[in-house]
Amino acid sequence: MGRSEPARILRFAAIGGMSTLIYAVLTLALSDRHGFGTPVTIASIAGYGAGAVFSYCGHRFVTFMSHGAVGFEIPRFAIATAVGFLLSLALAAILTDAAGLSPSVPVALSSVLVPALNFVILRRFVFVAASR
Repeated sequence: MGRSEPARILRFAAIGGMSTLIYAVLTLALSDRHGFGTPVTIASIAGYGAGAVFSYCGHRFVTFMSHGAVGFEIPRFAIATAVGFLLSLALAAILTDAAGLSPSVPVALSSVLVPALNFVILRRFVFVAASR
């Protein structure tokens, strides 16, 4: 696919989609309602963690083709992941809990804003050497 920006965006979307699928499948497989009897909160944390590991590896090796120092990139990736998580949490709290809108509104906004923000953060803050 090359190193062009459109190719990078397609790779980013593919890795993001796969990490989301890992999160969903693992969370459901582990949760008490669907699988191994783990409380859904714990199952969600495990699923999110597994998805994040896949996401880091996928974005490092496939999306950004980075050769940067892992010790530099992993903490920054964790920050980027936390920023996306906090943004989605804030949108839910403000738009649903405070403003009374349907939960689909913050979910839809998060589904667009978080990946867009993550792409910029990963390119400019996490995988800096690979983006130049």
